[in-house]
Amino acid sequence: MRAQTTIPTMEEQEEERAIELVQKVDFKKGNEMAAIAARQINYHLMGYFPITPSTEIAEEVDEMYADGEHQIRMVPADGEHGAAGICYGATLGGGRVLNATSAQGLLYAMEQLPVQSGTRFPMVLNVVTRSVSGPLDIRGDHSDIMMALNTGWIILLARDPQVVYDMNIIAVRLGEHPEVRLPVIVASDGFFTSHQKRRVRYFQEARVVQEFVGLYWTPIHALDPHKPVTIGPYMNDPDLINNKYQLKQAMDAAERVLPQIFQEYGDLSGRYYPLVEQYCMEDAEVALFILNSAAETAKDAVDKLRAEGYKVGIISPNVIRPFPAEEIRKALERVKAVLIADRADSYGAHVGNMALEVKAALKDDPQSRTLCLARVYGLCVTDFYT
Repeated sequence: MRAQTTIPTMEEQEEERAIELVQKVDFKKGNEMAAIAARQINYHLMGYFPITPSTEIAEEVDEMYADGEHQIRMVPADGEHGAAGICYGATLGGGRVLNATSAQGLLYAMEQLPVQSGTRFPMVLNVVTRSVSGPLDIRGDHSDIMMALNTGWIILLARDPQVVYDMNIIAVRLGEHPEVRLPVIVASDGFFTSHQKRRVRYFQEARVVQEFVGLYWTPIHALDPHKPVTIGPYMNDPDLINNKYQLKQAMDAAERVLPQIFQEYGDLSGRYYPLVEQYCMEDAEVALFILNSAAETAKDAVDKLRAEGYKVGIISPNVIRPFPAEEIRKALERVKAVLIADRADSYGAHVGNMALEVKAALKDDPQSRTLCLARVYGLCVTDFYT
């Protein structure tokens, strides 16, 4: 006699889904949260080479592999350039790929970065920011990530360990979006975020994350003998300029679809991210533009100044490639003055990269009368005062 199949009621289905969406409350570092996201995404491969302060990510992922928690193939390289090549080769073969690096490691891999974006193969690279040598310093500023601005990679920012987890998941959806198909950097601050523990939440069921990012799909790859392709061939005009314009269109598409992905992830997790975070900006006359973990520190100063009667606020982007110029113009349209704080200098440009870009964004608004002040601060974690 055939056993009858019981169809769950709507209430039972909703209860089962609620159980799946349960998030564990924990106390974790940024590097640990990057590894947890990687485990739940279950990439095909991680090519890596150790460098402080990002080394822990590969260590954590490798330990999880030894414990049977995922199927990510860990491939050690002879250096960061080799690791980037391993990752690019894996993406060409149709794989979903992860890497992590910092400072000189990012610079050593830099030759590969525009090749990957120019041929439109997505992956995720965690850059745990650190001072670029020389002289040698292993502590954190933004001199490495600023050198990646023109590589054609999307750059998401993660200001604390919770955001590291969330942005790593969002990065997969964004980079693999059919209108985008670009590699993505998730940048978090060395030591301030990578090694300091914070209260965090993450999904208990990896299936929730895997359903959100979806199955990996690529329109072409290098390992199909029935559809042979040439990837990254030599190009003359007009093909090269057309290729670069298509890359520009892909970055424009990323700016267009990212708010939708933020919204979908917020509906799933309860954590919503705008393109630009604003703190006490409703009536602010003076604002601080600042990136990543320092924005959280600066909130204390804003609270103190507000208590003294000063109308001050903070704006801090969650993405710098594509640069959210329109959102920044709107945030500053009633502000009398903005202090743009760069944690790296752009030598010879007289100000840092973010100051250049914020000023350029405001210049595109002929009505803007916001005074721009630029300062470089906190190099190799030098104390700064607000």
